[in-house]
Amino acid sequence: MRNTERFIALTEREMEYLFRIIDSSTSITQRHQFFLWAQGEVQSLLPHGMLVCLLDDGSGQPISIEKFSRTNVSEIAFSGLCRPDGGIIFRIMSAWSAYKNQPLLLYPADPGCVAHKHFAKDLKCDNLDRVAAHGMFDANGRTTSFFIFTQFAVALTERHSYFLELLLPHLHMALLRMLFHERHHKNGPIGEKSRKLITVREIEILRYVQSGKSNHEIGLLLDISPFTVKNHIQKILRKLNVNNRAHAAAKAMALKITL
Repeated sequence: MRNTERFIALTEREMEYLFRIIDSSTSITQRHQFFLWAQGEVQSLLPHGMLVCLLDDGSGQPISIEKFSRTNVSEIAFSGLCRPDGGIIFRIMSAWSAYKNQPLLLYPADPGCVAHKHFAKDLKCDNLDRVAAHGMFDANGRTTSFFIFTQFAVALTERHSYFLELLLPHLHMALLRMLFHERHHKNGPIGEKSRKLITVREIEILRYVQSGKSNHEIGLLLDISPFTVKNHIQKILRKLNVNNRAHAAAKAMALKITL
């Protein structure tokens, strides 16, 4: 957690990077633009491998969870990180709230960080290493957006915490614009149609697929045969218009079917 009373002066180069990041953020309306921005300009101040964004727009819709990564993270593994019942993404967000909503840094070389001790095993297991996280909240204290940068190429310092605080409003607005554009111009009607097509049983099976369960394991958990599980999965693939289980797991998350 950064001491907000300590003044950090930006160098001339850092100021140039900051202005460039802010300026380029204003034109983001599409997913590929957000990806190129996060893995381009933003890298100059926060050189990360993966960015996870959460957004709760207060409309009653499920929380949006988006991943922008230059590293190879399977969708099944990512869905495990985002489990509402103990996934590390939501646990980090809880830790951030417990630390009075200040930028949160988690890294092995920080012995003074009590929070890191609670995450050390999971961070190492999931190859997340260093984490810098921060979020926005409204007047009632409700978290509206949350951003987790991880897999940093450099050691984290208090300056990264400050950079994250400066960039937070622009991350928030860029994410809002991207999701608004997708929901109202392209993916909204398709996503709604897909959600209505998927049955309650198929949602159960999709959640187990996201956690890496085999057909045999899912059958045992739901007290049905592996053949029946296979039939359900074939129907899910057709309804979501995907070719395999991993794609189904990813699309189900993108459409908020299993959240």
